[in-house]
Amino acid sequence: MGDSRGGIGRSQKDVYSNLGYDFVEVNFAKPDWAETLNRAVASGEVECVVSFMGMAAEMTAQTNKGESVNLWDRAGIPYISLFGDTPAYFFDRHVMPGKRCASLYAFREHLDFRKKLPGVSGLLGLMPPTPLDAMPRAKVDFKAKERGKVYFLKNGNDPEKLVQMWREALSPTMFLMLMDIAADLGNDLASERGCDIDAAVIGYFRDKGLEVESLLDVRLFFVAQLDDYLRRLKSTFVAQTLLDFPIEVHGYNWEHVDFSGKRAKLVQGGNYGESRALIEASLATLDMSPNTSSAPHERVSRAVGMYTLCVTNEQAFFREILPGFDESLYRFERESLRSRVSEVLDRPRRFVELGAAIAAAYRASFDPEAAARRILDAASCVRMACAGRTHQLQDFFGWPPTRVR
Repeated sequence: MGDSRGGIGRSQKDVYSNLGYDFVEVNFAKPDWAETLNRAVASGEVECVVSFMGMAAEMTAQTNKGESVNLWDRAGIPYISLFGDTPAYFFDRHVMPGKRCASLYAFREHLDFRKKLPGVSGLLGLMPPTPLDAMPRAKVDFKAKERGKVYFLKNGNDPEKLVQMWREALSPTMFLMLMDIAADLGNDLASERGCDIDAAVIGYFRDKGLEVESLLDVRLFFVAQLDDYLRRLKSTFVAQTLLDFPIEVHGYNWEHVDFSGKRAKLVQGGNYGESRALIEASLATLDMSPNTSSAPHERVSRAVGMYTLCVTNEQAFFREILPGFDESLYRFERESLRSRVSEVLDRPRRFVELGAAIAAAYRASFDPEAAARRILDAASCVRMACAGRTHQLQDFFGWPPTRVR
């Protein structure tokens, strides 16, 4: 929705160019996608293929004998998938078809959860934080930003609508169990307990004398539903708390919040590419992390790339890795968020400067090429794992092992 995955992917084109690689986009929405893909594969010079959410991991090709084979296996190309969400939503996409694949997660919470689940094949890894949509500081008009708007670029969703869905779809027993955990986590948004929903689910059932670790279907169902519920609660909290502030909310699925007669303005829809100009010209953007705490969300990384302040919720990343910027953070409490946004609107010069300072510290701490290098490192590991024996190795070294393949 809004071409966010495509926009993030394309934003890295110059980074790969700086590292000496051509960047070829295969867009399945375009009629010439097959020609583009076949030309790249036929060149024999593909370092790796990068995708999101396991898309195209099992793409097939036809041999001269008419047999269907995995394209990447046949061509000897490492397949790298990037994941920004919990494995609970589309778990099948997190199960790679073989060891020629690597799964790289944006958040430590999601990687740790995946490691606890079955069906791991290929390499697992963690992506480093990196600025997105990066532009030179000299091109930023900071004076104009002081006159800019505050944007919340986020799709919404109604938590009560989800509860009604549960009520209609589940047995009374399952519904009440889900509501028990939802109420417990939902009443404690200011803590980080929602960053490990799996632990909350396992603990809840354990208190009932039930061990659900091996009952994967139930476990994934509860984690996914509760993750969605908490995200809906948090996004709705931000919008409703700031209805009396002169902000703009851009996104889909905000029908459950009444903006009529309020200072906050709803702009329906949104596109990743078009939002770049909004962020660049803004006084600040608003963020809520997706039930994670270990790494900055995409909205933070995009703001950093454009030397823009992003007001986001308190999280471990800012406490432990990039400390000293508490003025940009809020707690999931109404007065905390309202006072933070009031300060930004009342002192625009101060907070434009703060946004630039955060961006400078972030860029000093995180190499803009680090994400691409991580992907290339993963591709090298996968290629070696699939290469087989090289004759230069010691004759007393039995490699590769045959009983773990």
